[in-house]
Amino acid sequence: MVATAAEYERLTGGAVRIRWEPRSLKEFGVASVEDLARDYDLVVIDHPHIGLIAETGCAVPLDEMAAPGDLAALGAGSPGRSHQSYHYGGRQWALAVDAACQVSARRPDLLPEPPGRWDEVLELSRHGRVLWPLGDVDSAASLLTLLAGLGHPVTFADGHVIDRAAALEALGLMREAARGSDPRCLSMNPINVLDTLSSADDFWYAPLTFGYLNYSRAGHPGRRLAFGDIPRIGAGPEPAGSLLGGAGLMISAYRPHRAEAAGYALHVAASATQRTTYLTAGGQPAHHDVWADPAADEVSGGFFSGTGRTMAASWTRPRTPGFVRFQNEMIELFGDHRRWMSEPGPFLDDLDAIYRRRGSVRACEPGGKRYSAD
Repeated sequence: MVATAAEYERLTGGAVRIRWEPRSLKEFGVASVEDLARDYDLVVIDHPHIGLIAETGCAVPLDEMAAPGDLAALGAGSPGRSHQSYHYGGRQWALAVDAACQVSARRPDLLPEPPGRWDEVLELSRHGRVLWPLGDVDSAASLLTLLAGLGHPVTFADGHVIDRAAALEALGLMREAARGSDPRCLSMNPINVLDTLSSADDFWYAPLTFGYLNYSRAGHPGRRLAFGDIPRIGAGPEPAGSLLGGAGLMISAYRPHRAEAAGYALHVAASATQRTTYLTAGGQPAHHDVWADPAADEVSGGFFSGTGRTMAASWTRPRTPGFVRFQNEMIELFGDHRRWMSEPGPFLDDLDAIYRRRGSVRACEPGGKRYSAD
C-alpha cells in the first residue's frame, strides 16, 4: 500500500498524497471500522464488516464513485469471490486489493508432497511434524473452515443453527493435531507459524493458515515455503470450504476527500497496478490477471498455482451486522484453549448461546428496509 501510494502521488503530480498507518493483525479483524472512518479517508477492511458499514453508513458506496464498467471488470477479474465479498445490499462498499484464504504451507525440502486428506495430516501430526496456528483468531477461523468443508457452514440464515456433530468433528481434528504439536501453536498466528516453519527443521507442515506469498518468493530469509490446497474433508474431490480472507479498500463517508480516495482505490485495484507495483512491492494481488499469469506464479514461487483450487472453492462469511459481533465473541471464547481442548461439549454450548443471541440480529436501514446478503 505504501508503494502504490507513492506511485499514485507521482501519477497525480503530487496533487494526491497518501500516508498509511498500520494496525495489528488482530485489530484488522476486530477493530471498529466506523471509529476508524471518523479519522481516516481510506481504511483497509475485512469483508464481514460490510454489514455494519452498510448499517452505519460510514463508507461511500463505490458504485457512486466508479463507472459500472469498471466495477464489472473488477468483479469478472476476481479470484474466488474476493470482489463480491464487499458487495452487500445491492451496493459495492469496498474494492478488493488483497486476495487470501486459509491454505496449507509446507517445507518442500522436508515434505516433497503435502497430505491430501485429514487422516494423512493427523498421521503426520503424530510424528510431531505439524504446526497449526491455533491462537484465538485462527482457531476460530479454522473451525469455520472445517464446518464449511463438512457441508455445514455458518450461514446466519433464519432458523439456522451450528451443526453439533460437524462442530464436534471439527474440534476433534483441531485437538488431535494440536496434541502432537508444540504447545506454542495454541497462541500462534499465521505469521508466527510461517516464521517457525521457514527457520527451523522441526516442523514440516501447516494444514490451515492464511498464506503470505513473500514466504514462497526467492530472496525470503530462511527456508522457502510452498503453499498449497487445504486437505480435503469428507468425500468431495475439491479442497472446499476455506475461509475467505483478504482485504478491501473502503472510502470514509465522514471525511472530505472522497473523489481523491476513490481515484486511488481504483488505481490500486486495477489489473495494471496489481500485476506490477502491488506484486513487486510484496502484495498478494486480488486480480485474476495475476493469479493466471505464469510469470507472476514463477515470481511467487508457485503460490498462485498451488492455492488456486482452494481459493476458487473458498467460503464467504456472512456479512450481516450480527456476524461481526458473533465472530468477535467467538474469538474471545477461543482465547481459553484449555476449554475447547478438554471440554468440547460445554464449549459448544457457549458457542451456540452466542450464535443464537447474535444470529437473531438482522441488518436494516433506519427506515426499516432489510438488506440481503448477496
